[in-house]
Amino acid sequence: MTTTFQGYDGEMRIIEHGVTSPTTSTGYLEILFCEMDFNGPISRPKRVETLILNRGRFDTDAHYIEGSDEDLFAPLTFTVSCRLADTVHTTVLHELISGVTKLSGVTQLYSWKGLTKIGGVTTPPFKDTDKFAYRVELKWDGSTDYGFRYEEVYFQPGQQTVAESANAVMLNMTGLIYGDVTRISAFTSGVTSLV
Repeated sequence: MTTTFQGYDGEMRIIEHGVTSPTTSTGYLEILFCEMDFNGPISRPKRVETLILNRGRFDTDAHYIEGSDEDLFAPLTFTVSCRLADTVHTTVLHELISGVTKLSGVTQLYSWKGLTKIGGVTTPPFKDTDKFAYRVELKWDGSTDYGFRYEEVYFQPGQQTVAESANAVMLNMTGLIYGDVTRISAFTSGVTSLV
């Protein structure tokens, strides 16, 4: 019998870069799933190829040309909806996705933007230095763990919403992925919790 992955059987981590290197001072926030609804890409797109015909005719001289790199580097979108718990994690999560540069006005955060690569090319930093991009890792538990790492995720402050219902407060997050998308079976090691 095949086991299916359930949204409540996993974890998401939002990871800031840290002072010097991701293995010594990087901090993360752990978010355990509860009625989670996730939608995101499993890879980055490839270049668009356009068929060039021989004077309007398809023959042995017809060929493809590659398009612009814009499609490769355009941000991809992922969305998550989840029920919020009444914990300190909720406060930290709110700060991380609302565009702050310091947690509780004290702990300095560091962006991943401009520090990762797509196809061997380092992505450029944002023009606005107050914009922060995080690494987001998402993993569902099962007999074979299944997950994704999204590099350089920017949470646009005006796109994050909270909705109240009769029995819960639901958070709806939208992230723009400016970096690479890779499959993972384990979280990044050597990082410490922000809370």
